[in-house]
Amino acid sequence: MKSLRHISCIAFVFFVSCSTSDDSEVTLLEDDSDSLLDCTNPSSIFTINLDPTDCDIDIETELGIVSLYSESISGTTRKITINGVANHLVGEFPNSGNPSTIAETKENYTMTMEPELAASVTNGQGYTMAIYFSGVVGEPYTAEYFVGSDGTINRDWNITTLQSERSLGLDCNNAHAQPTGRYHYHGTPSNYVSLEGIDGSEMVKIGYAADGFPIYYKYAYADDGVTLVDLSSGYQLKTIERGGDGIGAPNGCPDGLYFQDYEYVDGISSLDECNGMFGKTPESDNEYFYVVTDNFPSSPLCFSGTPDSSFSFK
Repeated sequence: MKSLRHISCIAFVFFVSCSTSDDSEVTLLEDDSDSLLDCTNPSSIFTINLDPTDCDIDIETELGIVSLYSESISGTTRKITINGVANHLVGEFPNSGNPSTIAETKENYTMTMEPELAASVTNGQGYTMAIYFSGVVGEPYTAEYFVGSDGTINRDWNITTLQSERSLGLDCNNAHAQPTGRYHYHGTPSNYVSLEGIDGSEMVKIGYAADGFPIYYKYAYADDGVTLVDLSSGYQLKTIERGGDGIGAPNGCPDGLYFQDYEYVDGISSLDECNGMFGKTPESDNEYFYVVTDNFPSSPLCFSGTPDSSFSFK
């Protein structure tokens, strides 16, 4: 998900506290600074693991449980059951950045089979974003936030996992486990991609989003409907200071530590702000679909349709 950080921003203190979501909450303490910074050429700490060989644990064998992805159709509703046990190799858990152990977490979801674009997008925070055919869910957001020197937690500044400054214990699938044992992806599931042999020779569906639209991994048809292209998202680092004082909100130049360091730039990608687009797929001459990319945010961050309530944390 490498950086040159201003000397006024190098003092960091991390601590773990209770969180209202399943992820352990890690908050970040920054010092104050009144210095003016030139952020026109931001240095990125984005990192993502695309090496499937970094994972060597057969979690099905280790748990003695077979991976489950099951779906049934009733009218216009798709019902999906998973158990959170990946059908591919995973990394070692617990690890230095994540104290949790992977466990079976059986979950049931429903979604429409006739998704439509909504009048406005829905932010993905507060939702399980997607279900993958590997039996694992996707949740890009975290329960890690900025905390100022006065101890105030600012939930408007959410730390992303796809960065090199603070390890949150991701494995080669850009995934980790919650305290409940729930294994979930934050980005490209590299070993699953390798298992499926996805190499750009065809367009491959890997799951469904909570609003019912399909999800494909990075390769999609160009406008000619024949050529497959490797897609990237339209997100870039902002080129102005964060604007905080280091006490109530972070200061310094955006570098990719926070989701809010990025902005969607219209016109630089075929993908919209939710990492989706209309186009030809193996199932349709023209339909809306999401794309998992290898650049930020990797996983879609929002819904273009209406997410089913079964995906809500509430």
